[in-house]
Amino acid sequence: MNDDLKRKIKDFFFPVDYTCNVCGREIFGGYFCKDCEDNLPEIKEARCAHCGRKTAYFTERCDSCSGRETYFEKARSVYEYDGAVKKLITDLKYEGKRYMSEIFGKALAELYFESGFNCDFCVFVPMSEERASSRGYDHAKLITKEFSRLSGVPLKEDVVVKSRETVQQMKLSREERQENLKGSFAIKNRKEIIGKRVLLIDDVMTTGATAESVCKLLVKGGAFSVNVLTVASVQKKRY
Repeated sequence: MNDDLKRKIKDFFFPVDYTCNVCGREIFGGYFCKDCEDNLPEIKEARCAHCGRKTAYFTERCDSCSGRETYFEKARSVYEYDGAVKKLITDLKYEGKRYMSEIFGKALAELYFESGFNCDFCVFVPMSEERASSRGYDHAKLITKEFSRLSGVPLKEDVVVKSRETVQQMKLSREERQENLKGSFAIKNRKEIIGKRVLLIDDVMTTGATAESVCKLLVKGGAFSVNVLTVASVQKKRY
């Protein structure tokens, strides 16, 4: 059974567009009521041109990325990690609402073309097999599969792997996250990335330590360039 047929069957028996996914109000199509959709904290012109975080005004380099080396060319996020978006990402990661990946994949596909990215293929920041098995799925993989389906950018699932489990990073500083991430990712098929323009996808950019850890591996492994897309990003003042 192909993916399109599976999706049609799922949509018929388990429709997700009868209530707003933020406030629960009854709707007739879509994922959100108009009020909630209008209030999603999208990042528009007031952002960092390099890391894509929301800023008070447009800037080439914000406080989060100024003065330090990064291994990606550009990063972009659809939303600021706040309010309703925080709830939606939590619903996907911890509440079993896999269909949220369809919302996020669509938003990322739109942002990809708006940002003028031109990548050979996409990869995602993977979970360890143990954690993915415990949760039942890898949320970043679900998002990236939907993004790939809608954008036409091929997905390479077997390039980046989580080689070592790490402790939860929610309460760690940037420096602690960098230490925690050492040796936790690996490139499985190096020949796949040599000379390629790679797109890395994840759900949230907090300090940027995770994205940079994977981007560094890709660049050192021979990738021509790496760009990053995340569903949301956190302003520096919040971490």
